[in-house]
Amino acid sequence: MIEKNLQDILNAGIGLFKAGESNFKTAVANLEKSFGELKNKGAADNSDAAIKIREILENTLRSAKDVQSKAESNLNVFLAEAQKNYAQVIEQAKKVVGEERIRDLNSKIEELNVLVKQKLGQSTPK
Repeated sequence: MIEKNLQDILNAGIGLFKAGESNFKTAVANLEKSFGELKNKGAADNSDAAIKIREILENTLRSAKDVQSKAESNLNVFLAEAQKNYAQVIEQAKKVVGEERIRDLNSKIEELNVLVKQKLGQSTPK
């Protein structure tokens, strides 16, 4: 008796899921159809308002691309300048403390880097 009730509940749940899945697919298909119709209607609209809206959108997109391009260019200039400055600092440091001392420091920094990675690897739950 209990097994029959559980089976009925399970079957009802499966039926509900299938009905929801079917309704969802129908809703998506209807949405796609409506979107296509609206898109075609908008493409056919050549009124002054529609033309102005399209121009505004194109100008906005063009401006956004220009800003992105300028930002990338500025970042590249900044990185190149930072690399140049770093190289100059290293050269000055070599003159002050000597190239051998710089190699020793680089070696110690690399050892510290390895140690930190090992400690992080040990403390990370797996």
